[in-house]
Amino acid sequence: MSQKNRLGAGGRVNRAIPLNFTFNGRTYQGFQGDTLASALLANDVHFVARSFKYHRPRGIMTADVAEPNAIVQLERGAYTVPNARATEVELYQGLVATSVNAEPSLENDRMAINQKFSRFLPAGFYYKTFMWPRKWWPKYEEKIRDAAGLGKAPEVRDADRYDKCFAHCDVLVVGGGPAGLAAAHTAGATGARVILVDDQRELGGSLLSCKADIDGRPALNWVEKIEAELKQMPDVKILSRSTAFGYQDHNLVTVTQRLTEHLPVSTRQGTRELLWKIRARRVILATGAHERPIVFGNNDLPGIMLASAVSTYIHRYGVLPGRNAVVFTNNDAGYRCALDLKACGATVTVVDGRAQGNGALQATARRQGVKVMYNAAINCAHGKQRVSSVDVVGYTNGQAGAQQATLACDLVAVSGGVSPVLHLFAQSGGKAHWSDAKACFLPGK
Repeated sequence: MSQKNRLGAGGRVNRAIPLNFTFNGRTYQGFQGDTLASALLANDVHFVARSFKYHRPRGIMTADVAEPNAIVQLERGAYTVPNARATEVELYQGLVATSVNAEPSLENDRMAINQKFSRFLPAGFYYKTFMWPRKWWPKYEEKIRDAAGLGKAPEVRDADRYDKCFAHCDVLVVGGGPAGLAAAHTAGATGARVILVDDQRELGGSLLSCKADIDGRPALNWVEKIEAELKQMPDVKILSRSTAFGYQDHNLVTVTQRLTEHLPVSTRQGTRELLWKIRARRVILATGAHERPIVFGNNDLPGIMLASAVSTYIHRYGVLPGRNAVVFTNNDAGYRCALDLKACGATVTVVDGRAQGNGALQATARRQGVKVMYNAAINCAHGKQRVSSVDVVGYTNGQAGAQQATLACDLVAVSGGVSPVLHLFAQSGGKAHWSDAKACFLPGK
């Protein structure tokens, strides 16, 4: 089975263990270590969903928990899971997934006709239009729900088991990236009781998605060393595939640990998910940041992704999402993505909203032959079921100017900066404050 976008080498997947899966009735192949999203991209499947209201084509946007588009229905019958994010679903043998909100099929969705009438369907139009006669509202509501629905609720009893447990610790660290690993290691070395929680199958966080050095050697070697030392500490517990989702009073943090969801349905035994209720003396939130998109016309087309996600698919999964790429950025992180694409043989053009700078990444990109358009912005993207071109206009002092070019492409990577992940911090009672310099909310007291 062809995986036309799979790189010949690289990534953290196990190429010795191929896995077959089906998506919308078609059979594909990925490798152990893939997510459903990375396996679909490896097979050049970008169009995976329809939008909620107008049923526009949607594709994979991110590589993590923040995925807004690639929502699927997993499995059938007693094991079905509605509204699962393809970026979070670990691939396993025999996995069955289907798109949601599309009938009779994703490509021939009958509700796609809504796109032609979008100007007549503004926000909340149904609350104003379908009010009379009043007794018909239940029927209206049923049809509106069908049109705007997502996954289907299970119709039979869940076949799996779920359990809970309680734990106490001196230090709870949420996040297994470089900051979280350093914090857990420092606390554990003092003899403190430490619990480290991370939602991925392996530790490392952002270091899994880029080339970096720590202490003069490859960052992933540092991760392996720290993880090995943590496992040797008797009072340190590592909870992988675990999501901290609630921060209550007095440092009570609730965590769901997924024990068997990464296994084939036929082999699952015991508890599927374990709910941890952890009471900690101190909590360290090392939850990282989310990359921000940049808004332009038709920016929801399949093939338009976050720049950090593109780098993740290249480095972590050995997948090249496109071969003729445009990187639209307002910060130097976009150049890191451009260099990753260039190293894989892709043709790359960077559209930068800023004037030319002297940053190291910019200079490296120019030296390696990456075309850069400064003081420019993407005004609109074009394509039907995948992006095929973008219009680039001049951009100076926050004002769009005349059109400069139309660039053919099969991938657009966007980077609008990053924002800290503040969900648990806010739940704990923390107050965020706005930073003009960083253009985002930062944790305050």
